[in-house]
Amino acid sequence: MAKILAVDDDAAILRLVKKMLELKKHDVSTLQTIKDMKIEELNKYHLILLDIMMPDEDGFNICQKLRSLIDIPIIFMTAKSDEASIIKGLSIGGDDYIVKPFSIHEVNARIEAYLRREARPKRRTKNVMINGDILIDLEAKKVVIQGDEVSFTKTQYKICELLALHKGKIFSKEQIYEAVYSIESNSQISTIIEHIRVIRKKMAQFNVNPIHTVWGVGYIWE
Repeated sequence: MAKILAVDDDAAILRLVKKMLELKKHDVSTLQTIKDMKIEELNKYHLILLDIMMPDEDGFNICQKLRSLIDIPIIFMTAKSDEASIIKGLSIGGDDYIVKPFSIHEVNARIEAYLRREARPKRRTKNVMINGDILIDLEAKKVVIQGDEVSFTKTQYKICELLALHKGKIFSKEQIYEAVYSIESNSQISTIIEHIRVIRKKMAQFNVNPIHTVWGVGYIWE
């Protein structure tokens, strides 16, 4: 038995989902909005079913906010069937995308597949972090934006990883230099400025810019 949270502004859909999942002996909670829930409460669930088109806040925004805070599967269940929406949902951290009207058997099969996967032994370290449209694979050492891998040099990747893993913290050029270069390096600290310029240029192609300059101090990932 798993604890499952279904979020949808359509009460009829919630009743249907609750009924079909409880037949599978799952403990199902339903909500028409998630805005007042605390992260501690969400972490009690094994899986979240999430609608996209809701009046308070759409499911895409909710997923983006939650993904860096919780590791449980998030499955979109929505009437938005266009390819762009599906790609967006999966690229921002959704684990799956089910289009309404849906087959009860399909929903059950997908949920059971994710629950079996989550029951497998966990790795001791988190190898992927997601920040909005940006996914950073800490094991493969690569950055994926909106589903596309972006080509960075090793040094540029190290800068992205350093700033992203310490989101909200300001790093000076000197601190970044010490973190990404070896002691034996002959590179100049000024190269950090150029690397960040290139990183921003590549990210700008996707209309994202998480690295901000704090004038006279350094750089911060926001």
